[in-house]
Amino acid sequence: MPETTLEERIAGLEGAYKELSKRIDDLRSEMHRGFDLLRAEMQSGDANLRSEMGSMNANLRAEISDLKRELRSSFRWTMSLVLINWLSVLAAIFLVAARK
Repeated sequence: MPETTLEERIAGLEGAYKELSKRIDDLRSEMHRGFDLLRAEMQSGDANLRSEMGSMNANLRAEISDLKRELRSSFRWTMSLVLINWLSVLAAIFLVAARK
């Protein structure tokens, strides 16, 4: 097995170091490109999400408003029936008391 000199070994290490630093730089630039694409996608998705949430919020408010109207109407009907019932009971009591 031929012996390699110290200079050859150092030259081999320098070449390997340059190759590693080049690969790390390539990896760094690829990561930055990926992060930039992800950031752009998130920003466009954020705008879409905001508009979708706004429309859903508007629909929810409209449905709540409809429910309030229905509840108010049902409450008025119920109170009217209770009042009529009490008035008819009072009228019956007065009619019975008036006959005696």
